[in-house]
Amino acid sequence: MRANPFSTLTDDLATALVPDAPSVVPCADAAPPPAADRDEAGAYDELAAFHGIERERLVLIHPGSHHAVPAWPAQRYADVADQLAADGWQIAIVGDAPDPERTAGVLGAMQTAALFLAGAVAPAALPRLIANARLLVSDDAAASSPVAAARGLGTPHIVLDEHPRDTGSDAIVARARAALSTIGDAHPGEPFTLHMPATHESL
Repeated sequence: MRANPFSTLTDDLATALVPDAPSVVPCADAAPPPAADRDEAGAYDELAAFHGIERERLVLIHPGSHHAVPAWPAQRYADVADQLAADGWQIAIVGDAPDPERTAGVLGAMQTAALFLAGAVAPAALPRLIANARLLVSDDAAASSPVAAARGLGTPHIVLDEHPRDTGSDAIVARARAALSTIGDAHPGEPFTLHMPATHESL
């Protein structure tokens, strides 16, 4: 059996304050999974259900910076998010609860709607959120940033401080579109639509 990559990342990503959801009850004839796995699954399922997260079109924006001068201003993040939302991707802004100026600044500068998950992701849910995202756009790749988890989990990512400081938003959008186009289970929805109805709801 392949080792679960999520368990080893949970402790390093404990930055949010929402408590974990209750464990999922296993089948009677199956051995119960480890407690950490149950906590991760329950916390992520609760987060996804509450916010309407759609794995196949989820793009995470992490504008928080570990540097004195962030790689990008909030407006440029907002421009990237708006263009990807226009393509039909579901945008979610993530970050630490103590960094509201950066995260809320991006949301406030956007012209379209986005999921605001900053400070709302339980530590157990964060690795699965990153693993289920189709793309992560982050300011830097410091050890405590989501990029470390994305690299370990194989989630496509764009790190802005690895680009020249004068890189424009259009160039990053072009790179994001190219990355998303190579992911087989990545599927955008209707332009500017935050939530798409489930298949059974649309029949």
